[in-house]
Amino acid sequence: MTMVQMNVRVDAGVKADVDKILERLGETPSSVVRRLWDCIRDRGQVPDLMTGEQEADLEAEKRRKLGRIGNMNGIVPRLLESMGLVGSGADPFGAMSAAELHDYADEQRYLDYVQESGGER
Repeated sequence: MTMVQMNVRVDAGVKADVDKILERLGETPSSVVRRLWDCIRDRGQVPDLMTGEQEADLEAEKRRKLGRIGNMNGIVPRLLESMGLVGSGADPFGAMSAAELHDYADEQRYLDYVQESGGER
């Protein structure tokens, strides 16, 4: 494999900060750039790189939306509690993975369909 040298301009303070982080991680600027180039080649696009603040905002929005879905403003937990399926104040979906939640929703849609069509399960 033939290697080429690249020269890139970055803020001196940023470089100093990142050099410390890379050293702690056992990485070099060259190894990180090579992995970035491989990623761009493999995906055919530049990965979406976010700042820490953008990631925090996205995570907060994700938690907010999952919270609204997970408890549906308390309707589902109250229903499950009234049916004796969960204890008071329990989070019925807290331990479920995304795949399990998806399967649960599919099963509920199927049960609704069976009930509406008068069929048997």
